[in-house]
Amino acid sequence: MSDTQPAHHTKHLPVLAYPFNNVAFHLVQRDDGISNGTALWLGAQVLSVYLSAEFKGKSKTIETGTNNNMYDTARPKAVELGSGIGLMALALASLGYNVLATDTMHVCTSVLRSNINANAHLVPGRVHVRELDWGVNSMEWKWDDHISVTSPAPLPRRGDDGRDFLAPPFDLIVSSDTIYDTALVTPLFETIHALSALSSTTPISPPSSLSSIEASPAPPSKSSGTPTYKPPIIYLAVERRDPTFITATFRRASEEWGLLFQRVPEKRLRRAGVGVGWDAGEWDGVEVWRGRWDGVTGAVK
Repeated sequence: MSDTQPAHHTKHLPVLAYPFNNVAFHLVQRDDGISNGTALWLGAQVLSVYLSAEFKGKSKTIETGTNNNMYDTARPKAVELGSGIGLMALALASLGYNVLATDTMHVCTSVLRSNINANAHLVPGRVHVRELDWGVNSMEWKWDDHISVTSPAPLPRRGDDGRDFLAPPFDLIVSSDTIYDTALVTPLFETIHALSALSSTTPISPPSSLSSIEASPAPPSKSSGTPTYKPPIIYLAVERRDPTFITATFRRASEEWGLLFQRVPEKRLRRAGVGVGWDAGEWDGVEVWRGRWDGVTGAVK
């Protein structure tokens, strides 16, 4: 991170030249007073560095099942909630993921889509940009719309086979800088729960603890019939501005939605390179939490 500055020092810049691994993303940001999502925040910086180290050297292909039990390899799929100016989505794409980057319509149209398009040639994975309104019931989500999952419009489609759309099952769910307002907690976790359920074709037995959950996405079952997928791994980056609020939020995630999280130790973040070259205290309070749905709570019977 020595080649970058903490986000709170760069919000006045209309364009960020942001080095990441062996490339430099050029990211437009706007201080428009309409949305927090049109500028860079610390959580995305920390999470992108941590996941780059966490996934380094690991295969970015998975087995995908078909009805005749033939298996092909494909890029794993990630979905990001609250993509903002697109740093995290581009970082995951640079690590080999195909990414569905989602945010409000305002953020998508003002910064996110243009930033993704401008930097797409720098990454091996594909990034799709779509609105996803957390307040819309998942039963109403539409995956075959190029603009929005939750507010689809009657637009021409590119084909009937769905190859141009990124949809569940996902192998990874990420979100950063999205837990700061009590009013957003329920819609955010209901969305994460729905995405987890949609990425798991059938309920599985709940793990006894998060330590029993593998870090890598599991391939689908090779048994005949509908394959069973384990729920995707979830990574959340938060700023602990209000410790009581953050603690209560993750307790609710477990009790109400079966989303089991553990905090990644700070020393592990530092080992990954978080904060290198920054003054002490520049990222104080930023935490990364890793979790997974238990596969049972709230599952459709």
